[in-house]
Amino acid sequence: MDRLPQLDLEIRSLRKRYGGFTAVDGVSLQVGKGQFVCLLGPSGCGKTTTLRCVAGLEEPDGGDILIGGREVTRDPPWRRDIAMMFQDFALFPHMTVARQVGFGLEMLRKPRAEIAARVAEVLAAFEITALADRKPASLSGGQRQRVALARAMITEPRILLLDEPIGALDYSLRETVMIELKQLQRRVGISFIWVTHDQNEAFSLGDHVVVMNHARIEQQGAPEDILHRPRTPFVAGFVQGNNSFHGRIAGAEGGMLRIAGEAGSFLVPGASRAPGSAASFSVRAERIGPAAAAHANRLAVRCVTVEYFGSIRRYILERAGGALLKLDQFGAEPAWLRQGEAAEIGWAAEDCVLHAVPEEAAPASSAAPAREVVPA
Repeated sequence: MDRLPQLDLEIRSLRKRYGGFTAVDGVSLQVGKGQFVCLLGPSGCGKTTTLRCVAGLEEPDGGDILIGGREVTRDPPWRRDIAMMFQDFALFPHMTVARQVGFGLEMLRKPRAEIAARVAEVLAAFEITALADRKPASLSGGQRQRVALARAMITEPRILLLDEPIGALDYSLRETVMIELKQLQRRVGISFIWVTHDQNEAFSLGDHVVVMNHARIEQQGAPEDILHRPRTPFVAGFVQGNNSFHGRIAGAEGGMLRIAGEAGSFLVPGASRAPGSAASFSVRAERIGPAAAAHANRLAVRCVTVEYFGSIRRYILERAGGALLKLDQFGAEPAWLRQGEAAEIGWAAEDCVLHAVPEEAAPASSAAPAREVVPA
């Protein structure tokens, strides 16, 4: 039997409470060597607490944390082979950039000559050699971000933990920094665990995205899976570009389920379910268009407004009953609807994603199957 590659990080049934408040509830996660994992979710969902438990800054009430196959649940941070980078960068105001970067090696009591050589190497790698003698107050946000990263990486940790590290940067700089970070992570091969509430960050950077809600993992997997195959109503509602529909199973037709609800009656792919049981599904905004003969699902709507997102034109539509949904169109195409106009939209049954029932969704909080671990 082939042995699986060693995991950089394994979290088993992690739990953390603050008095009567449960911050992390049974979270399990596997991170293969060299993966870029993004913990994504709304404020208060437990993602930062999970990261702090991995870092050793919080002591969990239950569960296990293994780094490189070694149990570290009760170990102090300096014995965990990790580095952490915070949103405010936490640079020392009185130290030069060169001293900042070499500080970790000083704490490890490395020889002075070795520190100097390694600092020069890392400054060059991060293209900040010219900043070596400057102090944080004279640096731009992007420069401070590079210095903080260089300081974290110089000790060559197994895992780098990042808690919303670019949240304080302006939008244009964030885009540049994200590209640089992804290239850096691939080059050095160190696992990154990145906490964010920004979906663009998570889906642009992550090899593996973990969506959290109310202290638990709702869904985890490749960005494409999260975007196009949301497992639960929460994930469908949280991820941009999904339209969710709720109803009850009305029967089965030609290998499809028919779901009837306030919005209408729709055909959705899925395994057999009991008639009358509650069900929900979602369809991506870009999969909807003007109703056509090939569309199994149709809906009468009125255009409320039109929004522009770079190359995308988004129509905000209102259906009977007042609920809103989204339709995305490539911006180079002629506009299809104007504000106030009525229309009939449609989509193929195959474009619908049936959500798991609660008892099926529960395993999403468990560890990813071992065979999903991505080796270096």
